[in-house]
Amino acid sequence: MKKTSVCIFITFCLPLLIYSQPLISNLDTHQQTEREQAVSFTKSDIIQPVLLRDQTSPTYDNSIQKLFTEKPGLALLSSGLLPGSGQLVNKNWIRGGLYAALEVAAIYMVVEFDNRGDSGKRRYENYADQNWSVTQYAKWLVDYHDVNQLDNSALEDLRTMVEGLEPAFDTDIDWNNIDIDILRAVERQSRFVTPDNLSNSTFSHILPGYGSQQYYELISKYYQFQAGWQDYYSYHETNSTSPFLIARDGSYASGMFFRGASLADEFNNNFRTSKNFRLLLIANHLLSAFDSFFTFKLKQNRIQATTSMASTRYLQVSVNF
Repeated sequence: MKKTSVCIFITFCLPLLIYSQPLISNLDTHQQTEREQAVSFTKSDIIQPVLLRDQTSPTYDNSIQKLFTEKPGLALLSSGLLPGSGQLVNKNWIRGGLYAALEVAAIYMVVEFDNRGDSGKRRYENYADQNWSVTQYAKWLVDYHDVNQLDNSALEDLRTMVEGLEPAFDTDIDWNNIDIDILRAVERQSRFVTPDNLSNSTFSHILPGYGSQQYYELISKYYQFQAGWQDYYSYHETNSTSPFLIARDGSYASGMFFRGASLADEFNNNFRTSKNFRLLLIANHLLSAFDSFFTFKLKQNRIQATTSMASTRYLQVSVNF
């Protein structure tokens, strides 16, 4: 019986023991390979760090403010057309209000001084029309040459033209009696005769056509036209002076000449003041435009800088197989 059992063990169990040993070895080898592969995958398949940024979104009070911040050129255009508008959009109330107030005030002053200038100009022109006569000036010019014994080749034509005429101090009448070309021909050859007899120059200007801006300007500006004013002869009679001299300092001109000069200065000063306020308007538009542009440009740069400095975190992912 014992012999039989040993035989059975040798026949069946011993081979199994012998065969089973390689199986265990193969299993260990396979598990080791899987572990090595796992290590290999772990080392090679680590996902590189990925930068994630917390985006800080800027806030805006309204869509126009957002648009101006993103495109400062639009802010420049807006404030250039309507000073203060860009500043008010950005809630710069004081600066925006100052630009807007200056705009309104400057426009008011331009209109005001333009109106004063126009009113003063009409007042002066009416004064000149009623008190300066081209007929009196032409007659004086003939007498001026005769008294001072001046040669002038065009004088006889002028003498013939004014003979028998009397100044009316009415522009419709006086200017219909005078041929301006004959008068100018004499003026071009007329020489200044001064109280000190030191001037040898000829008249510096010829009489402009009636109604022109230059006409009204010259008759109350240059002493060669002083004799056309209505009070000229009475002034010299009162002062016992010769009406046929032209003083360089204006001492031989009458009161109406200086009154006309004063009225002309007044309306010209008003127009000059209006022009200065126009320049202020232009400056206000430019200053407001560039102030708005640089304000929104700076705001844009600040937002970009804030966004670029936002907090960050890193994400690392490892995958094992």
